[in-house]
Amino acid sequence: MSFSGDKNSKAKAAMKQAGSLMILGWEGTDLAEPLSLIEKYRPAGLIFFKRNYPPGGGEELRLQLRTLQARALEVMERPLLLAIDNEGGTVRRLPEPHLQLPSASEARELSLGDVFELSLNSARELNRLGFNLNLAPVADLEVAGSFMGTRCYSGDPLEVAACVKVFVEGFRAAGVLCCAKHFPGLGAANKDPHNDLPTVSLDKKQMQNHLKPFRELIQINIPMVMTSHCRYPGVGVDAPATFAPEIPALLRREMNFEGLVLTDDLEMGAVSNEMDLGEAAVKAILAGHDAVLVCRKAELIEKVHQALVDALISQVIKTSQFIDIYGRLCSALDGLGS
Repeated sequence: MSFSGDKNSKAKAAMKQAGSLMILGWEGTDLAEPLSLIEKYRPAGLIFFKRNYPPGGGEELRLQLRTLQARALEVMERPLLLAIDNEGGTVRRLPEPHLQLPSASEARELSLGDVFELSLNSARELNRLGFNLNLAPVADLEVAGSFMGTRCYSGDPLEVAACVKVFVEGFRAAGVLCCAKHFPGLGAANKDPHNDLPTVSLDKKQMQNHLKPFRELIQINIPMVMTSHCRYPGVGVDAPATFAPEIPALLRREMNFEGLVLTDDLEMGAVSNEMDLGEAAVKAILAGHDAVLVCRKAELIEKVHQALVDALISQVIKTSQFIDIYGRLCSALDGLGS
């Protein structure tokens, strides 16, 4: 990828570079939709939802994902991250007869060996279909009354750490990357960020327990971490973590994380009700994220892409920062072959 040249070549380079800062979703089951996203935006990845499951079932899905990956290699000369949320329980995108993982709260009643085997079998199925990234596990602590419900393994950070580590190892054994979420911890949030901007009202000492599962995952080289659309005023973070430089800095400088830092979906109400999504995307990258998720609406994808292009051309997003981000993306993609 070119990083220098005259005005026209810089504009063309920015068009390509902006896409690699994005993971994109689409509306329906027509293969033309994600193919057009590849050709127009050259994204870091695509994310699959229930609404995208084709009428021809698993075999049609496998052929679609193979086609998308082949087209990406032709257009971008690099593979795509093909992502899915496969936490288990209420957050799973594939219908039966595909393997249905239990929720985190159900899985904690199993042995760690059983959690590993379930994760391994799920990962094998995802790999056969063509997915290479699972946006899981949830490493948040269970807190009474939380909107997170059954998505958390436990309120004990050591129990959560044990479960999420074997979950990740199971997926790793079958060649599927994982992404821990929602850093620095969403279990104590007072609202659901799908709808509104939440706050976690814990102080620094209290937050340490919520960080422990993430620290453990970083120790086993989790390749990606997703941050939360949540405020943490008790630790001096008044902006949502999505836009707070302190949060990626905590990952990189204090916790020695070297992988990709992703936002949650910018279309969620916590962001989209508060600001323009183009502005949000640029702020998230400047805060230290490596990619933003825009998971559905074509007009919002276009808005975000153009804002990132403009920021790259104007050097609001410095070329040096982009080079670092692209290097981390390539490292993650290299991990698909290991």
